[in-house]
Amino acid sequence: MNRIARQYCFLALLCGQVLYSHAYGQTSYRSRIDSLKNEIDSKSAKEAISDRLDLALMEAGSDKQLALQLTKEALAAAQKLGNRKLVMQAYYTLGRVYIEMENYEDSQACMDTALFIVNSLNDDWYKGEILYRKATNNHFLGDQIEALDTYSDAVQACRKADNYKTLGSSYSMMGTIYRMNGLYDRAIEYIIKSEWSYEKAGFKEGKAWSDYLLGRTYADLGLSEEAMNSFQKALEIYKRLSLVDGDRGGEAICYAQIAMLNIASGDYEEALKNIETNREIYEAKGSKFGLSDVYKGLGVLEYSRGNYREAENYLQTALELKNELEETLSLASIYKYMGLCMIGDGQNEEGIRTIRKGLDQAISNDQKKIQLDIYENLTKAYLEIGNHNNAIECQKKQIEIQNLILAGGGNVKASQLSAMYEIDQKNNQIAELEKQNKINALSLRQQQITRKIMISGIILAFLIAGIILGFYRKLKRTNRELHEANAAKDKFFAIISHDLRGPIGTLTSFLQHLSSNFDHFTRDELEETVDVLCKSAENVSQLLENLLVWAKSQAEKMEYRPEQLNLVDCIENVVNDLSHIAGNKEITVSFERKAEILVFADRNMLQTILRNVLSNAIKFTHRGGSVSIQPEIKGKNSVMVRVADTGVGIEKSKIATIFDISSSYHTHGTENEMSTGLGLILVKDFVEKNKGTISIESEQKKGTIVSFTLPAAASVG
Repeated sequence: MNRIARQYCFLALLCGQVLYSHAYGQTSYRSRIDSLKNEIDSKSAKEAISDRLDLALMEAGSDKQLALQLTKEALAAAQKLGNRKLVMQAYYTLGRVYIEMENYEDSQACMDTALFIVNSLNDDWYKGEILYRKATNNHFLGDQIEALDTYSDAVQACRKADNYKTLGSSYSMMGTIYRMNGLYDRAIEYIIKSEWSYEKAGFKEGKAWSDYLLGRTYADLGLSEEAMNSFQKALEIYKRLSLVDGDRGGEAICYAQIAMLNIASGDYEEALKNIETNREIYEAKGSKFGLSDVYKGLGVLEYSRGNYREAENYLQTALELKNELEETLSLASIYKYMGLCMIGDGQNEEGIRTIRKGLDQAISNDQKKIQLDIYENLTKAYLEIGNHNNAIECQKKQIEIQNLILAGGGNVKASQLSAMYEIDQKNNQIAELEKQNKINALSLRQQQITRKIMISGIILAFLIAGIILGFYRKLKRTNRELHEANAAKDKFFAIISHDLRGPIGTLTSFLQHLSSNFDHFTRDELEETVDVLCKSAENVSQLLENLLVWAKSQAEKMEYRPEQLNLVDCIENVVNDLSHIAGNKEITVSFERKAEILVFADRNMLQTILRNVLSNAIKFTHRGGSVSIQPEIKGKNSVMVRVADTGVGIEKSKIATIFDISSSYHTHGTENEMSTGLGLILVKDFVEKNKGTISIESEQKKGTIVSFTLPAAASVG
């Protein structure tokens, strides 16, 4: 592999890994391999060939020889079967296996054969996949212009097949080529195109990869803020993905780049935090490659802080790991920083020798940007020790490399730049033609839609007529209900008007009489008058309270909030509240406290139910009478409360209308207490809201029994 190809190898492999992990998923990878192995022999010939090809792709990363054997077996079987599509898929898979084996010439031959077959099948999806891999092989073989041209062809095929995932990968690799060659405006354009394609495919990992590439581009341009924003976006997506598949590799590459930006801005604490996060990720993965970059990052950080000895130790550890892994691309940078640490520690000669080791490595790898940086450092180092000749020589080299980069000699010649722009122009022309074809197709489709709309319109007219008829009937029913509701409302206001006017009129008359003749009243007369006023005020207060609660309930502004309640405690509270009213009438209220009975009800509604039922019982019972309250459990799901009095009772013909607001039935208590019947209407409403029932048994002059049920707490839980 030549020097240019080495610069792209890592990026192309990582982009391929993104596609591969998306296709199979990290969590089910091994289980799917085992499942395919077990099923192959039991499948039909065609299914067995497809499964062998799938299995070969899965094994290619770990057992390349097994993957090669499986693919060749599948190819032979497909040729024997005479199935051209399976033969094409087998050559395509074989080409991918050869890529994993770094045998790019054989891979290219297989892809060419697969492409020849797929052109006769008119399968644009596979055509796009094959062209994408051919272009990647061109990268590895060092032919950038051919790679760009092939990626461009892959883009056209992927567009036709709506294969947005591979379309995004093609765009991202084209953007990477432009970035590595200093054409940053083109790089950004294609990386953004890749991002749009990944979004259409719903491929979140591809979106993260695009943001990462944008960050690298902005970092190359020295746009630190834009680079940081892009790396942070990529990091957030990789974090969410890692929660699903547990793979934090994407997070790691982002943390590494963010840490370098932190160091450049002097934010050393934040840089250290990001590098330590990287260490945790790579230690968990057991990745020596990742840990070597961690130690390199720590070395750069400590060098920037001026801790040269500590920095040198970290860099030495990184160097040992890189040598063990035979990874040479990072050696130039490591040697450079080791030498700078030595110079910082006063070891000028040793430091210069070490930096020159890095220079040799950068020249070997054709890393011109690093060469430029190293020559700049060497110029300063030689000036420090007074070696002006070497300083001038290094500065000349620095200028020479700078001119090469500015002239496009870093990697791209003028003819190559021209070819790149021609490819861009061809892509734009094809895009315009595709747009015009889509417009024509839409026009034809519009005509077909118009005809369908006319037919649908006739059918819709009949449907609308039916719907209108249904609405008309519903409107009539609603009007009838509104008429009944208005009648009830009028009756309700008539009741309020009559029963409020009575006690308020009494209050007004007594107060006026009391005010005019206060000095003429005896003490006993004053006490009697005040007693009458108190009773009238209590009657008005109770009526207003029931009125407000009922109105709130009807407006549906009273929220139903059920909870587990001890019914015995609730009854006892109400009995205590009304004890003074019962005592004034010398009425005995009997309630034997039992073990707790748990119900599931709204606390405020239950208090209102109990207060109104008990208040009514006291109101319609003669002085000296009695009222009893008996709660009891009815089966597993229900609790019943019975309130019995020895009062005046109710006519049987009136019991059926007692819960109807439109009914005119209401009467006063045994001592002329006010009553409108609104209390029992409110009770029924609240009992039903709490999933219960209510009933009344009564006989005139013998008393009344009001019974209501509530759901037991155990039945709800």
